[in-house]
Amino acid sequence: MQESLPSQAAAANAQDASPPSSTQQVKRRARGSGLWQTQRLYWRQTLGVFLLTALLFGGLALLLRTLDSNAANIGAGVLVILGAALLVTAAVAATLQANALQMRRVTAVLQRLAEGDYSARADLLAGGELNQLSRAVNHVAERSEQQARRRKRERDRFEAVLHSMSDGVLLLDRRGYVALLNPAAERLLRLPADKAIRQSFVQVVRDYRLADVWQQCAQSGQEQNATVEAGAGFFLRIHVTPLRKGTSNGYLVLLQDLSHLYRLEAVRRDFVSNISHELRTPLASLKALVDTLRDGALTDPPAAEHFLERMEVEVDSMTQMVQELLELSRIEGGQAPLRLFPAEVASLVEPAVARLVAQATRAGLTLNVALAPGLPQVLVDAERIRQVLINLIHNAIKFTPPGGFVTVTARAVHEGIVVSVADTGIGIPAEDVSRIFERFYKADRARAGGGTGLGLAIAKHTIQAHNGRLWVESTEGKGSTFSFTLPLVNLPLTQL
Repeated sequence: MQESLPSQAAAANAQDASPPSSTQQVKRRARGSGLWQTQRLYWRQTLGVFLLTALLFGGLALLLRTLDSNAANIGAGVLVILGAALLVTAAVAATLQANALQMRRVTAVLQRLAEGDYSARADLLAGGELNQLSRAVNHVAERSEQQARRRKRERDRFEAVLHSMSDGVLLLDRRGYVALLNPAAERLLRLPADKAIRQSFVQVVRDYRLADVWQQCAQSGQEQNATVEAGAGFFLRIHVTPLRKGTSNGYLVLLQDLSHLYRLEAVRRDFVSNISHELRTPLASLKALVDTLRDGALTDPPAAEHFLERMEVEVDSMTQMVQELLELSRIEGGQAPLRLFPAEVASLVEPAVARLVAQATRAGLTLNVALAPGLPQVLVDAERIRQVLINLIHNAIKFTPPGGFVTVTARAVHEGIVVSVADTGIGIPAEDVSRIFERFYKADRARAGGGTGLGLAIAKHTIQAHNGRLWVESTEGKGSTFSFTLPLVNLPLTQL
């Protein structure tokens, strides 16, 4: 399970924090000690006010005694003085109690703010300076709450950006230990976050070439980047930038998967090489035929006619190749719109089989059709699907020895209709199966059979244009089965 990025950063500092239970005990002891000290101060102040009031009124009583010798009057005066002292003391005590209560509430609010609870507010109960203190505390709380919300929004945006990035991002501290990484980095490094946090960058990447890039950045203080082949066909570009802001420096590491670009470059090179190879043979043949005609074959009408027929065959071969290349380019570029209509599966299969049954008979093969009964209609471009079937059946006939079988079947599945062309031919080597649908790609045994090598590529893109898929199952020496899916009439379709 992936943990959130903020929790990763928090986990980096988790070992430095005290256990929660001991921390809570310390806070409870501190709060109890503060309350006890407040109560002691309150009672000291109350007792002091009472004694001071009693002394003042006692002195007044002695003064009255000297002025009036009447004992009864003196006793009554003393009682009145003591009562007045008690009333004053009670009033002062009530004021002190209210102030102490307000102070405790303000203290509790400050403690909650210190713990991160920015919703805490102090009540305005007492007047004077304590009210001003409460208002100041509330103002600080409101500002802190606004700043906390702003930080949370920024953190959420930062986390969303990191999660949505296709490039891997790692944040290292000044010692080169991982403090944070996004899901893309986990995928590229094939390492979950819980095993990467607080680990050294060298341990995480497990590749000395990637680690060298970071070490060069640490030594030079400058940005460093490199591209390495981290695995078979897996190219990784690393960019390390030192963080210069803040009190503690670190490093930002960016990882980019360039495998797709390198594969495209390899396909481009293969395409140039293959088309050069495919054009070299007919061009060389044409050159030889022209030289032969020029050397005197023109004076021999039968020979000249034969050479001209050979030249026509070579020109037709190159024309077919160019046409198929243009067709493939149009399909891939969305410039060949499909003419979609409901069609019966039999109306797609039977014409293609009828067109090639004579060729199968000449090759000594048995061509069978087995369609499941009650197949629903499909929404397709009938002409293009028939061309796909012709291509698959023609390949099956070409690579099946005499006495073999070629069988075309169709069945209904949950995703539509599956049409298959199976043969008992030479099969396809396991190492060639994954590349059989590439342009110009031919297995070694297939090169003797001719063809442009574009038929399966065109068939694949045509089926994909129908929101279907084309695949092959093959065992070398036993035969192959090419299958593709077609959408039903009521299924959605994305047209090119």
